[in-house]
Parts: sequence; structure tokens; C-alpha cells
Amino acid sequence: MTLLTLAQAACDIIGVPRPTSVIAGADQTARTMLSLAQREGRALARRWTWTALRKQQTFTAVAQIVQTNAVPSDFDRMVSGTFWNRDDQEPVLGPVTPEEWQGLVASVALPITSAFQMRAGQIELYPVPTAGETYAYEYVSNQWCQSAGGTGQSAWAADTDTGLLDEELTTLGLVWRFKQSRGLDYAEDMTTYEEQVLQAMARDGVRRTARLAREIDYGAPHYATVPEGNWNV
Repeated sequence: MTLLTLAQAACDIIGVPRPTSVIAGADQTARTMLSLAQREGRALARRWTWTALRKQQTFTAVAQIVQTNAVPSDFDRMVSGTFWNRDDQEPVLGPVTPEEWQGLVASVALPITSAFQMRAGQIELYPVPTAGETYAYEYVSNQWCQSAGGTGQSAWAADTDTGLLDEELTTLGLVWRFKQSRGLDYAEDMTTYEEQVLQAMARDGVRRTARLAREIDYGAPHYATVPEGNWNV
């Protein structure tokens, strides 16, 4: 569904006249729908680590603390626990707190594992990495909608734009937000919306199966290892 058809569907549920355009609409209903659609898109995108918005970023390290090429333009937030040094095959710990960071850089001894923090929109690594090493992490994009041609966007810009998140959730979000903006009773509509959001979160992606019968992590890949214990050589 496009921005226009989403707004029209919401208007049908509410019982107000359909706009013929949302972006260029001159009436108050169209202007309100556009404002609420922007708010709903931003809010819904930040509710969950939606698989539709999850991306991977790889970058080549430079020999300095601040990695100026590490954060993509559509970055919203990093997925915790996914930051790795691909060359050394080691995780990058963090994000560390400001207190921990200052302790790290003030210490005479260098840590044996790299750590990172984000400051002023940039990733900082310590100890200073070796230039040319490859790092990677997963992140959530702030581009929750796209143009008719498929270009990612962080805001609605045309009636023909389409959303990357669940269309039913967007419609329900527009309904309760519109009623709230008009001073109408919106409690039941908001409750329905919240229930559907929680169900969408539960359906999103694939869930790992929890096995309690044996102490084996069936969800993670396995590698050849030497069994623990004492062995005669």
C-alpha cells in the first residue's frame, strides 16, 4: 500500500472523507494524516529490531581512534553483540560507558580485546586498530519507507511512497492517532493497535528453539573442538 492508500484506508475506518492527495492535500484531514503518518513511521521503526530494517555494515579500519567511515548515512542504532573484527575473528566489546572509556585510554596497559563507544555520531575504537583490518556489525536503518523506485527514505515524501513495515500496523496507528488529535475516544483503537504490534514482534523473523533436555546450544553453529578433560598422549 502507498502512503495515499494507507491514509484512505484509515479514513474509511474513522468515517471521514478520503483525501485525494496526502502530500499535496490542501484540506486539514490530509495535512493531519501526513503529520501522523510521519510520526507513526518513526515511532513504529523504533519499537523493535524489525528484520525489514536490519542491515549489515562493513568498514576498513584506519589507524586512529575515531573511525570516520564506520557509520552509514541511514544508521539509527546498532544491534547489540554483532560488532566483530573480521580479520582477527574477535568480537569488539561494548559499547563501554564514558567512565569505562576514560579508564581505558588513561591506562598504561593496553586491553587485550578491542572496545568501542559511540560519540558525536562516530564509532571510536580502542586500542587504535591496525589500518586495513575489516570490521562488521549489524544495525537498524532509519529508512522505514521507500520511494516508488525503491530508494530508502526516513520520511514520507510522495503519495506513491510505500512503507517497509507492516501496513496493517500503520493503518491502525493512523486511526488511533487521528482520533486522539480530534479529541475523540481512541482508547479501544490504541489497545487494538498495541496488541497487533506485540503480535507482529512475535512473528518477526525466526525464533530459536529452546531445548532444555541437554546442555547443548542447538541454536549456534558448531565447530570442531578438543573435548575437555585429561587425555593420554
